[in-house]
Amino acid sequence: MKYKQKHDLAYAQHLARLLKNMTGIDVFLHSRKAEVIEIRSLFIYILREVEEMTYHSIKDFFNNNGKQFDHATAMHSYKNYPMYKQYNKKLDHYFNTIVSKSKSEKSKKLQAKTIIDNLPAEVAEIFTYMIQK
Repeated sequence: MKYKQKHDLAYAQHLARLLKNMTGIDVFLHSRKAEVIEIRSLFIYILREVEEMTYHSIKDFFNNNGKQFDHATAMHSYKNYPMYKQYNKKLDHYFNTIVSKSKSEKSKKLQAKTIIDNLPAEVAEIFTYMIQK
């Protein structure tokens, strides 16, 4: 799905504002502070996984909002998100809150996956078994 439609970009802008209201961090801020990088990585992860934006669309989106960005930076940030969330447990909370407000079909599956990933292994196996049946 290409992100060329105006309403799709407006929705991505809405997600950026929502994340800023939740965290106090602007993803378009020119900063290399860890907390900014982690929230920006979360935002890019959501744009890729939930909203299904391409790396080039993410690059264009950031550039249009005054943040110098290229597709390789978006890719690097996306790939580092699992590491960031391992050390910053608040990222899971932000992710679940943003995803719960998403209009994407994938959002419910991702919410369920996040819940299962945070369960003890034995319980997660039972839930995974039940879902597959």
